[in-house]
Amino acid sequence: MGNHNQKERLLRYIDQMKIEKIQSVLEKSPNLINEDIAQDILQTPLARAAWRNDMTLVQLFLDIGANPNDGGSSSITPLMWACKRDNQKLVSLLIQSGSDITIRSNQGFSALDYAILHGNYRPALFLFEFIQETLEFTSYYQFAKDNDYRYVNYEIMITHLRLRTKYELIPNIYEKPKKQQLLDPVIDPRETWGDFIYRQIEFKNPPLVERNELPLDLQPQNRMIGKIRQQLNGLPVEMSKSQQYRQISPQNQKNDQSNNHTQHQISFS
Repeated sequence: MGNHNQKERLLRYIDQMKIEKIQSVLEKSPNLINEDIAQDILQTPLARAAWRNDMTLVQLFLDIGANPNDGGSSSITPLMWACKRDNQKLVSLLIQSGSDITIRSNQGFSALDYAILHGNYRPALFLFEFIQETLEFTSYYQFAKDNDYRYVNYEIMITHLRLRTKYELIPNIYEKPKKQQLLDPVIDPRETWGDFIYRQIEFKNPPLVERNELPLDLQPQNRMIGKIRQQLNGLPVEMSKSQQYRQISPQNQKNDQSNNHTQHQISFS
């Protein structure tokens, strides 16, 4: 019971950053320095300080003798928290204090992985000097999607890590690629029934493709159902004249331009 009360006090003092009281608790119960700080907070005091992004408390716990590689039952080490918090100085301090950069969490990620997953380029670049092997960027995309992380262009980020590009010179890795505008959009008739039903349930728009990507027999102007779907969705049934002109061979375009030029000459003669 007494140990439980001491943990409660220690957690409260850490969150209130009361250094003298933290020291007092740990003098009485030094074993708490490398234990979970609460039943529902599976962090050591050092990991809690890193989670709070508090370098003063991190230094305090390191000086007292906290294990820099023990993050508690959650398996997220202080170094991993520093990477999640985008704190390169804290990352450097922890490495100098003996943090092992090869440790992986229960999710299978290293501190470098967490820096990349969160799009924190500076700590990632710092760690990349020590570990130069990273997962394929597709794995990061899937994990980020499953865990509702903010968008990060991992392909660009990892490319610049390998090039050792300075933080100030990297492009915006948080900007989503702009969707390419279709020149002559038509509803894709190759949509499966399963996708169609799911789309109706989710109230999603039909899939669109360029008209000229489809075989002629699947283009909407050549199919009754295609004409109806185009009209219902406010899309043109027939190909526009400009698109028809683009499909003319370069030689025919040249001849067409030549004929127009000749006609102009005749009209002015």
